[in-house]
Amino acid sequence: MEKVYIFEGKNVYDLNSFFSEFAKMVNAPNGYFGRDLQSFDDCLFGGFGLEAPCKIIWKDSNISKQRLNSEIIREYYEENRKFYEKELANEIDELCKHSVNPDDYDPFAESGIKYSIEMIEKAKRGEITMFDEIVSTIQSVTRRATFNKSWVIDLILE
Repeated sequence: MEKVYIFEGKNVYDLNSFFSEFAKMVNAPNGYFGRDLQSFDDCLFGGFGLEAPCKIIWKDSNISKQRLNSEIIREYYEENRKFYEKELANEIDELCKHSVNPDDYDPFAESGIKYSIEMIEKAKRGEITMFDEIVSTIQSVTRRATFNKSWVIDLILE
């Protein structure tokens, strides 16, 4: 039987309130359902209160869309960029200390910086919002849930 969740969009003011409201909706253990987009995505695949197959009805999604705007996602990726820049600096420092060939470093931090810059530019041009990113993430779960074909999440925006 398909579980139905009601998400109260009027209670969303920023990304933190979004995560809190989502955790409340699914009765997440210890009130946790992510604290960034990556951990939110992980939580969508189970183990944090969400049961699938399910339907999520996002009430007052227009209010959430106004609040989770381009500025919110720009700020989010600005913080990500800073994080990855610190990681890259630490990685280069370690390589220098141990006289390792610089070509042998893991490009993960560098990729994170490039992706963050790309997303910042899209947000500045108004091409993406945090709301768009969240909706896309939720809607793509069913396609990406290769481990379990019955892991279906149907998102309805009201």
